[in-house]
This record gives sequence, C-alpha cells and structure tokens, in this order.
Amino acid sequence: EHKEWKSNVYGQCKSWLDLGLQPRAVSRDLDWGIPVPLKDAEGKVLYVWFDAPIGYISNTKELLPNDWEKWWKDESTKLVHFIGKDNIVFHCIVFPAMLKAEGSYILPENVPANEFLNLENDKISTSRNWAVWLHEYLEEFPGKQDVLRYALTANAPETKDNDFTWKDFQARNNNELVAVLGNFINRALVLTQ
Repeated sequence: EHKEWKSNVYGQCKSWLDLGLQPRAVSRDLDWGIPVPLKDAEGKVLYVWFDAPIGYISNTKELLPNDWEKWWKDESTKLVHFIGKDNIVFHCIVFPAMLKAEGSYILPENVPANEFLNLENDKISTSRNWAVWLHEYLEEFPGKQDVLRYALTANAPETKDNDFTWKDFQARNNNELVAVLGNFINRALVLTQ
C-alpha cells in the first residue's frame, strides 16, 4: 500500500485494483511504430504506452552505459515518476507490472501525478499548437524565464485542474514578484545599509 501517495494517484490505483484488472491492449493496427515481433501480428505495432516506459530504461543505458543499472536495479535507488493524471495507470500499474514480470528491476516508490494545467480555458494540445512554447516565450520575454517558472509553480495543478492565463501571468508578475517580493527585497537592502 502507498497511502503516502497523493490522494488522486492512490484513489485511481485503488479503484482500478478494486474493480479487478481488465485486459489492456498492447498493440494497435497502424502503419507506423514498432512492429509486434510475432508471426500472426502483421500490421500490428506496439501501443506507445506499452513500449514507451522501456525507452526510459534504454535512454538511461545509452546515456550511462556503465552505470545505468544503479538507476533501475539498485534497491537503494528511490525511483520517482513525475507525471500527469492521464498517465497514472501506466506508471502505477502497467509499467510496474512489466518491471515485476522481468524480475530484476526496482519499482517506483512514488508517482506524484498532477492534475491538468489548461491554457486560457482550453486543454493544452501540441497537435493543435495550443501551448506555451518556451522558445517563443523567450523571444517575447528575453531573460524572464524565472517569471514563467514562478507563474507555473504558483499555479501548479496539485489537487485540481487549473488554468494558465496571460492575464494571471501578468498579475502574478506585477502584484507578487514586482510589488510584494520586489518591495520586500528593497526594504531588506535599505535596512542592511
């Protein structure tokens, strides 16, 4: 049991387990992807959420060919997956089941999943080009990456879906960073002189 997990993660996992695990597809009928390596599986490819977690391990192995196992097999490693709520089932049930079936890998100790952060009252979608693109933000606001970090952190969807708006971004910058924090720093500097 993982009662120290965030309530949304624990609740979703408990619900899945209480209902009894249902069959889950690991392949799709697509003309792109990793082909299923079986004789009778022509035209089938592995479902992205079945093979993607394997990529975490293979990327670690590629980056650290001599040390990758300490990240994935060493019992003293605390494995934590930071994800969104739509991936809870994969990171808490599917991927750990794959690791357990293989036998030599450690399991995630915690999976602190956030709710969704929407943009201007609409779901963020890279396929619809509806997102805050960092390279565009930095062109528009050079050197202001910490302002974006602050606004996103202050608005993090920890317990419920939240909405990022440019109006709120501006208000947080002007009212919280400049007015409150800036005033505090200015007063502290004056007092130390």
